[in-house]
Amino acid sequence: MSWLLNLFQSIVFQTVMSGVLVFVLSEVIQKFFLEPLQRYKEVIGEIDNQLKFYANVITNPGNILPSEIYLECSNTLRKLSCELEAIYKQIPFKKLETRRKVSDAAGRLIRLSNNLSRQGEALHNSGDMDEIRKNLNIPEL
Repeated sequence: MSWLLNLFQSIVFQTVMSGVLVFVLSEVIQKFFLEPLQRYKEVIGEIDNQLKFYANVITNPGNILPSEIYLECSNTLRKLSCELEAIYKQIPFKKLETRRKVSDAAGRLIRLSNNLSRQGEALHNSGDMDEIRKNLNIPEL
């Protein structure tokens, strides 16, 4: 039993154990805090990118563009809405205000997806795009 006590008192053992503890703690912080936040920022960047890319389709729904473009845009917006909510749910310690803004942005992405087949929705779609950017704190360039 004294060998166990000597082991715990050994400087080498204490150094190795503290190194292991620091490594494990840093991995936990990275996996559960930093990676979800990084992925959340990536999804927000992708949303901004796709809103710019499909702006002509979103703000002119039901025009003479090929229907494949509307379907592609609709599916992309719907997918981004789902990704946004899924990633946000993985982030620990969320603010209630931010949760509402993310939920609103995800709902507006779904609404944009649904409105692509309706003429006369261009004004609402443009407003929804602005609100999505505002809710997700996407700066204007």
